[in-house]
Amino acid sequence: MLFFSSLIFGRLGDMYGRKKMIMWGFLVSGVILFLHNFIHNIESIFLFRGLAGLGIGMIPGSIVALAWGNSLGWFSGFGSLGYTLGNFLPGILKNNFLIFTTAALFCFAGFFLSFFVRETGKKINVPSFPYHIIRKNLGIYIPFFIRHSAAQAIWAIFPIYLTQLGANKFDISLLYAINPFAQFIFMILLEKQDPERLILTGIICSALTFLGYGVAPNWHVIIIFQVLLGLSWATLYLGSIKYLLKNNLEQATASGFLNSVIGLSGITGPLLGGIIALLGIRVLLFASALLSFLAFFIKRRMIENSNP
Repeated sequence: MLFFSSLIFGRLGDMYGRKKMIMWGFLVSGVILFLHNFIHNIESIFLFRGLAGLGIGMIPGSIVALAWGNSLGWFSGFGSLGYTLGNFLPGILKNNFLIFTTAALFCFAGFFLSFFVRETGKKINVPSFPYHIIRKNLGIYIPFFIRHSAAQAIWAIFPIYLTQLGANKFDISLLYAINPFAQFIFMILLEKQDPERLILTGIICSALTFLGYGVAPNWHVIIIFQVLLGLSWATLYLGSIKYLLKNNLEQATASGFLNSVIGLSGITGPLLGGIIALLGIRVLLFASALLSFLAFFIKRRMIENSNP
């Protein structure tokens, strides 16, 4: 649902107004997240999680486009800071009703704050299926998809692996929070760097991170690689959105499809990871590292072909 929603509503943001899409996204997401309190069987889980993907996917393409012209580093960094807070809150709140209700309240706060957002860009006509935009930006989408699929393959079983390394639930929450906090710092520091260089840095750092996971003797060593992971995502994401916003008039559509790629990798990655993990978790970690190295070489070749 996130894949389709990001593609559809990114396009609609360019056509009918990005602020409007953001406001609807926050409002719909808030209602759906509150309705998570009424989940009572597997069918309702499928329903509400699907609707959550629909609501959340309405926001990223348009909000990234509106951030263009301001500091992308601070914008992206505050998103990572939100992930940091989000990783801690469930452990503090503990009660499911409080967790889902708090998540809904954050969305309603976003809806309220959206009233004060200024939108100055003109509306753009975008085809029903923006094939030319996707083809134009394949040099961003393909390496991003390969790298992020490799990452999602790991995240599906990562807590299990951390327990095998001796981590308890608090240790795991701490490790998960280190990554987005590191992202926040690196995004601010590296904002002005060349986007292509940022993307290459992000992919190679991802490969080294996944390789490091595979050879780590205990969970304490993972702390180092969580910082490196923060650097990898900060540079990859910041470089990607910077390139897309700079080189596309249809900014919400182009950046929205990047979020669609993230959603698609959230499907292919865990499926691939579940199969490879049958051979062993460390085998999966090394396979993800190899996939990221592949993404790096593909990106290098694409840059060389575009600059003969």
